Amino acid sequence: MSRRRAPKQESLELLLDTICNTFGGVLFIAILVVMLLQQTTDNPSQPASDSQPTSDIVPVPEEEVESLKTQLETAISSLSRLRENRDSQELVMQAFAPKEIQTLLEQRRKITSRQEAIQAEVDQLLADNTLLTARVETLQAENESVKDELEEAKKQLNEAEARLVEERNSRQVEARLPIVRSTLGKQEIGLVLRYHRLYVWHKYGPDFERLGLNDNDFVVIGEESDGLVTRPKPTSGVPLNEDAGSREAIRAVLRKFKPQSCYFAVIVRPDTYGDFRYLRDEIIALGFEYRLMPLNDDSPVTDRGGTGGKVQ
Repeated sequence: MSRRRAPKQESLELLLDTICNTFGGVLFIAILVVMLLQQTTDNPSQPASDSQPTSDIVPVPEEEVESLKTQLETAISSLSRLRENRDSQELVMQAFAPKEIQTLLEQRRKITSRQEAIQAEVDQLLADNTLLTARVETLQAENESVKDELEEAKKQLNEAEARLVEERNSRQVEARLPIVRSTLGKQEIGLVLRYHRLYVWHKYGPDFERLGLNDNDFVVIGEESDGLVTRPKPTSGVPLNEDAGSREAIRAVLRKFKPQSCYFAVIVRPDTYGDFRYLRDEIIALGFEYRLMPLNDDSPVTDRGGTGGKVQ
């Protein structure tokens, strides 16, 4: 009986092998088609390369892609069932086959199983390769975009640097260094610049002798061993700006003194460094000499009533 059944078993085995191989080939082609369609539709707006004309790339509707995915899943499920049926039939055949046939069937089953595992690895590698190819193309497109952005950023940087140089040159002011000389016994008149205003520190008599603190513009805030601590009133004094009225008020203050017998000691705080030029221009225009004393905000100034300082 074994000799009569062997041809049927071999014939059935060949038939199943042919069906599985054919279905596996169809499945492989379907997987390849779906992956190619996905790769084509991932970047529909990407321009074609020189080697591939734009007319060769045909966009596939998303509905068709989803339909192909569904067909692929159905085919994979059918293939899995056919493989299970084949394995069951081979087990049944192996149970009734002679010993030497059983050995051959077992070897064939192992080879088939190994072949299917290798085929699955190949399919996975093809899928991974497709994804990597798409990723490489995406990175190349991003790289080109970054290059363009970098060039634009460099262009903007160069323009900004050019504007900075132009602005810096427009703000440069040429100034001559002052010549320092002795006052030759002239009376020193203390002027204080703060809060963008001009203050006269003391009151003076007809011969420019000091009569004490100018309490119209200053307040006493303390007392130390060597004198009083004073501070100008923010609402008093003469404003320092380019206004014609301000310049006339500055000249009115300076004209109370005579350039032949007086010079100015100008105390300037940081908040009024930029306003000093308005006072300087009027001092020079009226023929006075001055001694500049730039100070920090908290630096104290001691008035010892001296004369003969260096002026410019």
